[in-house]
Amino acid sequence: MTSTDTSRASAMRPGDVQRPGLALRTELRLNAGRAAITLLACAVALVWAAISTDQFSGVLTLWAAVAWYRYGRADTIEREELRASLGLSRADRVRARVVLVLAEQATVVTTVAACAVLSVRLGRASTGGAAPFSFSGDPSGPQLWIVLAGALFSAISLLGTGIVVGGDCTTRRPARSMAVLSLLTYFLVGLLLTIPLLLVTIVMNIDPWDGTLGTPVVAGLLAVAVVALVLALRARARRWIRELDSSPEAVGR
Repeated sequence: MTSTDTSRASAMRPGDVQRPGLALRTELRLNAGRAAITLLACAVALVWAAISTDQFSGVLTLWAAVAWYRYGRADTIEREELRASLGLSRADRVRARVVLVLAEQATVVTTVAACAVLSVRLGRASTGGAAPFSFSGDPSGPQLWIVLAGALFSAISLLGTGIVVGGDCTTRRPARSMAVLSLLTYFLVGLLLTIPLLLVTIVMNIDPWDGTLGTPVVAGLLAVAVVALVLALRARARRWIRELDSSPEAVGR
């Protein structure tokens, strides 16, 4: 075996294969409190939807919109040193952070949709979507399409927000102003998404959620947008990692 082969073998230690899982577990341990608060809020929303209404469950998306800021704000030099002692790089942290934030946001979107389904099953009008944007309908209407539209709308708004603010909240410890910027970006993305839906209603003089052909078509377009934004966020995360690799600076206090 040559010296080159030896160096390659040493570089491919068994622990390297486990680094993604280790990085994610580390992120979960360091941010257990934040994740627990989100899960508790989701549980409360489900209980409230069961006994009263799902009208306020969409507010959870506002909490999810600042997820990048909330997790990034907790980053300190001490945490970076802890990760380094475990053999984790800043690139590992970025990958794990993206997975953790997307998992939390997916949990929120699923909870909001579940609240809407509960409302439908109980014979009440449902309100789906990302607060303050929503799709509403009476119990006799195409409720499941409204629920699906709300879930997709929420996902698009949150993914768009992550693409814009995720880098500043992940590659460095964000300032408090990033929380405000996250919410402003979230509202802007939601507004931009609402405009074409309104145009469909006005120009074509139809209701996209009336249960006819337009309903699955619009829902399908929203689903395509979600997939496109997931791919875009993945590309952005790779760019954030390249920025970290080219910068010697660590996360500040």
